[in-house]
Amino acid sequence: MSQTRTARRPFLVTAALTAVLSLGLTACGTGGGESTESPTTSPSDTASASASATESMPATESATPSESATASSSASTAPSGSPSASASASASASETAQGATEATVYWVAMDNLEGIEFPGCGDSSLMESTAPVSGAGDVGDPSFVEAGLQVLLDQTEYEVGSGLTNSLYQSELEVTEVSISGDTVTVDLAGSPISSGTCDDPRIIAQLENTALANAGVYTVEILLDGTPIQEAMSQKGS
Repeated sequence: MSQTRTARRPFLVTAALTAVLSLGLTACGTGGGESTESPTTSPSDTASASASATESMPATESATPSESATASSSASTAPSGSPSASASASASASETAQGATEATVYWVAMDNLEGIEFPGCGDSSLMESTAPVSGAGDVGDPSFVEAGLQVLLDQTEYEVGSGLTNSLYQSELEVTEVSISGDTVTVDLAGSPISSGTCDDPRIIAQLENTALANAGVYTVEILLDGTPIQEAMSQKGS
């Protein structure tokens, strides 16, 4: 009996040690797993992270089809303007081009003989200039001749500028008729030519004659004052 008991003790001790070691290894395995385990991301966590990243990035807005169509329509309409506005602008430009021209007029250049010479006191000449006129046709049209003469008659200041003067500045004259026949332009005047003296008479006549010739586009001119040639009329009036 004592041998049997002696034989079973080592077995019990061995079983007990095995159990203790098994528990210890299990505990070590559990602790090591906790320290080395890497976190895994669940699908929901991945979706959340992706949404957060998208929100943090600058957003680029894209126009809807209707907005794009509106913008395109506005862009194509703005530069051209309305058809009626364009037509009005073209009409105005055309009227301005046709209605405004420049007539030739002649002024007296005192103490300057570099211009056109004319019979007189030999102390002056005529200098050509231009002036804008409206609704007067073109060179060769009687209305254009009248418009050029009217520039002289409307100038009521003696000095015109740049050393030029107007000998007609005091005269009270009116153009009653202009006619062009062949190479001759005839101008009928009414009123009173006012001269500053004998030397002013030829200046007045020269201004009228050369202005009429230039705008008529002819070579011969006749100026009548109340039906009488102006040279005769002015010689009769006295100074």
